[in-house]
Parts: sequence; C-alpha cells; structure tokens
Amino acid sequence: MAGHGRPPVEEPKNVKIGLRVSEEERNRLLAYCEKMNLTQSQVLKEALDLLYKTKP
Repeated sequence: MAGHGRPPVEEPKNVKIGLRVSEEERNRLLAYCEKMNLTQSQVLKEALDLLYKTKP
C-alpha cells in the first residue's frame, strides 16, 4: 500500500519564534502585508534576507 500525505521536505520549518512589537509596529506590518499581498512570515523572512545581504 502506498504512503499517504505530503512527501518530506529538505529543510522542515519546525522552529517557532515570537516577537513583541508595539501596536503601531503591528499596524504598519499588517498594512504592508495587505499592500504587498504577503503573509507576516513572508515579510519577516524577506526583511532578514535583506539584512543578511547588507550587513557584514
């Protein structure tokens, strides 16, 4: 009988982090997400990528 479900991924994303922000920062993030049609996770990952590229 064949296996069911999704195939395993190379790099599973199983680590969860939390972030405390002010209400204003949250509102800015949500507005940006809506404007760019991205999730909060996508925006934060892109921000990290930019940081890695610009800082030594």
